[in-house]
Amino acid sequence: MDLILFIYFCIVFLGLQGLYLLKKETSITLIMIGNFLIAYHCLDNYLWDLLILTLMMTIAQLTRIWRGVA
Repeated sequence: MDLILFIYFCIVFLGLQGLYLLKKETSITLIMIGNFLIAYHCLDNYLWDLLILTLMMTIAQLTRIWRGVA
């Protein structure tokens, strides 16, 4: 795995982690930025399977944060 892709995953992780509770807006911002960067990396490197998975997980992550479940 590329180091840059690992950093993008860490950005998403920071938005989803529950050890230090962030504001809803901060979590959503980290998730959106991280997933956008992952999607851009997928498009740039023709990683279609990871792109589809990223889009599905983005929807799941945002709905959990928005509804206050996570």
